[in-house]
Amino acid sequence: MKKATILALLGACASIMWHCGQNTPGNSSSPLTVKMEHFEFKKCLKDSLCASMNFTYPVLEGGPNPVATKTINDSIASFVAMLAYDGRKLPVKTALDSASILLYDMMAMQYKELPDYTIGYTAELKSTVLLKNAKYFSISLDNYSFAGGAHGNYGTALNTFDLNTGKYIELTEIIADTSAIRPMLEKAFVAQKKQDSGEDLKLEDLLFPDFKQLPMPLQWCVVQDGVRFIYNPYEVAAYAIGQTDILLRWEELGNLADRKKWLE
Repeated sequence: MKKATILALLGACASIMWHCGQNTPGNSSSPLTVKMEHFEFKKCLKDSLCASMNFTYPVLEGGPNPVATKTINDSIASFVAMLAYDGRKLPVKTALDSASILLYDMMAMQYKELPDYTIGYTAELKSTVLLKNAKYFSISLDNYSFAGGAHGNYGTALNTFDLNTGKYIELTEIIADTSAIRPMLEKAFVAQKKQDSGEDLKLEDLLFPDFKQLPMPLQWCVVQDGVRFIYNPYEVAAYAIGQTDILLRWEELGNLADRKKWLE
């Protein structure tokens, strides 16, 4: 059966960065507000065999530069549409409508081929504001999808935006010497997996064989307590290893990161 992807696994699409052009700062007396938009869909083929979508994503208003705010909104909308509809460049609401119909059609085709099939298809996106101050905005986008196969796919995108320019913040802007945090990330990665499994694991037991050290993550953002990093499934290790969520606190980072720049 030919399958179309409804939600791309973020481990794969994480490498597609949200590049935003710089804008000339404008004057705005309106404080930044964030409204969560919701999209819900559910259609059942029979009984409990249903296709469902539940997407929540932010829309920003106000802020120090309206042009930058629009750039951020456009960036988020493009990313949501990409997740929902296999990367096609559609307006976000059109993309979600189309994706919901496609999700149901895929499930119906699966049932037609396998009449005993009883597992519904689903696509979810949850958004959380992690930081909002006068200069920066951080967000996490958490997705889960199941459209047949051995298991569902899930992942998280983390982003920090400059509210004056609309620009996506690169890791090297937060931490100039990224090689210096690798030992911290490796230690935290192993510690988390030891805690999860109760086993005495080593880094080489966890990573794909081709990796001799832990690569820099593809997802990061500034939060109140420090810098948050996520390794999504399949990014550096097998699916069974799961997602790895690491917070390096400002105290740990010391001179490697300027807390005042991001929070004051």
